Amino acid sequence: MIVGLGEAMIRLSARDHVPLVAASEFRANVAGAELNALVTAVQLGTRARWLTRLPANELGTMMRRHAQTYGIEVRAVEEADARAGVFFLEAGATPRSSRVLYDRRDSAASHLGPDDFDWTEELRGARVAHVTGITPALGAGALGASLALLSNARSLGVTTSFDVNYRSQLWHVEQARASMRRILEVADIIFVTPNDLALLTGRDGEADDLAGELVDTFGVSTVVLRERLDVGEHELGVSVRVVGAAGDRGAATGRVVDQLGAGDAAAGAFLASMMRGDPQELAVRYCAHAYARALTIPGDSFEGTWHDLDQGFSTSRRLVR
Repeated sequence: MIVGLGEAMIRLSARDHVPLVAASEFRANVAGAELNALVTAVQLGTRARWLTRLPANELGTMMRRHAQTYGIEVRAVEEADARAGVFFLEAGATPRSSRVLYDRRDSAASHLGPDDFDWTEELRGARVAHVTGITPALGAGALGASLALLSNARSLGVTTSFDVNYRSQLWHVEQARASMRRILEVADIIFVTPNDLALLTGRDGEADDLAGELVDTFGVSTVVLRERLDVGEHELGVSVRVVGAAGDRGAATGRVVDQLGAGDAAAGAFLASMMRGDPQELAVRYCAHAYARALTIPGDSFEGTWHDLDQGFSTSRRLVR
């Protein structure tokens, strides 16, 4: 089982690439980095438990049902008179960038705290505990909850996983660095981009050198580096490797239908592959394939199976019938 802690939000996407200022129609989805990773892992055969705080209203029910639809066990503190976090997506088109507008201040999940859960009980049967850098950005209590999950997991012999996932709209670089370095002290596996490595170390340099510094300083056992590659106007590529393991690399490209959630799917696939005992080289390949496949799916949630990441992963258009 994989246990994840974090916020879910209601995502409102302006239809047909219309700028937000001119939009009149929106598509609603449930989104959340840790939840997205759990959705991926569950579809790949892993049991999952999601820890969160939800508003005690219809939007909280919507988020709970979304998780349960995928078979995820939900352990939530329900908060009366709280609000759900919301964000608006404007899907750009070259030369107009895509952009996200958050409306999440004082959401139920921003009130997460280190005493919200019986961590030993919630980690019962778990093999991996997962959190991202978005959750500690919500406030001091949410940072405390993130540290409580991972530190208790480590004391119980559960592998700890941290996807840096820095969001510049949520906090400043210095605050993020200080908080995330505390999390690195109890993290076994970290998912990073080159920019994340610069953020965590406070300096520029070669990815291997910066990752090595984190390994030496914090004792992180596995650094999964993900680099996004612009392939063409409508396609994105991704290169994934475990730093320090020369043969553990994967790469894939996908036609962009929706960029959001791809990194979460990649992390979920890597963890699911690791949990079923695959060699690291294979986990990295599935990680890249999940990222590319997620690009092709509207909404934040990955849809697919092991077959779709292996024999069914196609690099050309074909009709299966």
